[in-house]
Amino acid sequence: MPKKKKGKGNKLARMSDEERVRYLQHRAELELEAKRRKQQLIAAFTKNKLKREEAFARLNTAKINEQWRFILRRIKCKELHKNVEYLWNNFDRLMKMKNLMIQRLHSELEAADVNHRRLQEAHIKMMDLIIGRCKQKCIDLHESFAREYNRVASNETNELNRIRNNLEQYCSQLQNINFGQDKRIENILMQTKIQNAVNIYSIAYLKEDSLSCLMHYVSNEVEKLWRQLNEMITEYEKNTEDKRKQYEYLKEQDNAHRIDVAQYPKLQTQLQRVIKSLKQDTHALSQKREQSIMKLNDQIIHMRKKTKNLRQIFSMNQVMDTAQLKKLTIISASVRKELQRISEKGSTVLSLLRMCSNLEPFSLTVQKYTLRDMGSRRVFTSCMSEPFDKLDKFWEQFNYIKSDNIFMKKECDKLSFENKQLKNTLRTYLLTISKAPVARSLTYISV
Repeated sequence: MPKKKKGKGNKLARMSDEERVRYLQHRAELELEAKRRKQQLIAAFTKNKLKREEAFARLNTAKINEQWRFILRRIKCKELHKNVEYLWNNFDRLMKMKNLMIQRLHSELEAADVNHRRLQEAHIKMMDLIIGRCKQKCIDLHESFAREYNRVASNETNELNRIRNNLEQYCSQLQNINFGQDKRIENILMQTKIQNAVNIYSIAYLKEDSLSCLMHYVSNEVEKLWRQLNEMITEYEKNTEDKRKQYEYLKEQDNAHRIDVAQYPKLQTQLQRVIKSLKQDTHALSQKREQSIMKLNDQIIHMRKKTKNLRQIFSMNQVMDTAQLKKLTIISASVRKELQRISEKGSTVLSLLRMCSNLEPFSLTVQKYTLRDMGSRRVFTSCMSEPFDKLDKFWEQFNYIKSDNIFMKKECDKLSFENKQLKNTLRTYLLTISKAPVARSLTYISV
C-alpha cells in the first residue's frame, strides 16, 4: 500500500517555532504576492478599459459638438436668408414710404416758409407803420411846439412894438405940448418910463415863464411818448421772441433738410452698392455652405466608417483581452499550485536535511569544516560567493562539497598532467633505446 501523505498539522507539529514562523511567513508572502499580481492585472485591465472609454467619450463629444455647431450654422444661415429676403421684399415699399415722407415734409416746409415770409412781411409792415406814426407824431409835436413858440414870440413882439409905437406917439404928442410943462412932463415921462420899464420887465418875465412852462410840458409829453414807444418795442420783442426762435429753428431745420436732401442721392447709390454686395455675399456664402455641407457629409461618412472599424477593433481587443485574462488566471492558478508543490518539496527537503544533520556524528561534521591545507582554504574562500558567508548549515555544507569537488578536480588535473609528462618521458626513452645498436651475444647462432 502506498504511504499516506502527512497532513499540514503533523508537518507544522514537527517544525520548531522558528521554522513554523518562517514557513507561515513564507506562505503569507506567497499569497500576498499572488494577490498583488492579481490586483495589478485587474488594475491594468481596468486602466486600459477606462482609457478606451475616455477616448471614445472624447470622440463622441467632438462629434456631438461638431453636429451642434453645424445645426447652429444652418439655423443662422436660415435666419440671415430670411432677413435678406425680408429686406429685399420690403426695400421698394420702404423707398416709396421714405419718398412720400420726404415729399410731405418738403411741402410742409414750403408752406411753413411761405407762412413765415408772410408773417415777416406783415411784421415789417407793422413795424414800418408804427415807426412812421411815431415819427409823424414827433414831427407834429415839434411843428406845434415851433408854431406855439413862434406865435408867442410874435405876439409879444407885436405887443412890444405896439407899446413902443404908442409911447412914441405919446412922446410926439407931448413934445408938441407946451415946453413950459417940461418938469411936469419930465416927471410924467419919468413915471411913464418907470412904468414902461416895469411893464417890459413883467412882459419879459411872463414870456420866459410861459416859454419854460411850454418847454416843460412838451418835454414831459415827449418823454411819455418815448417811454410808450420803448414799452411797445419791448412788448413787441417779448411777443415775437418765440416766433423769432421758431423762425431760427425752422431756418436751421430747413438747412439740415436741404443738406439731407443733397445727401439723399449719395445714400441711395451707397445703399444700392450695399445691396449688390450683399447679393454677391449671399451667393458666395450659399456656394461655400453647399461645399462645406458636402465636405462635412464626406467627413461624416469617413468618421462613421472609422468608428465602425474602431468598434470592431475594440470588440476584437476586448475578446482577446478576456481570453488572455482567462489564460492568465489559469496560468496563475497553475503557477500557484506549482509554487505550493515546490514549497512543500522544499519543506520536505529541509526536514530531511535537518534529520540527516541531526543523525550525523560529530567527527564527520568536524571533518567537513577542516580543510586539508592552506591552499585548499584559499581556493575555498575564492570560490565561495559573498552571500554564502551568512547562510545556514545547508548552504555551508553545499559550499564545503563544492570546494571539495573543486579541490578534487584540481588534483585530478595535476595528476593527469603528471601522467602526460611521464608518458612523454617514457616515449622519448623508448625511442632512444630503439634507435641505439643492439650488442649481439657470443652464444648467438644464426639459423
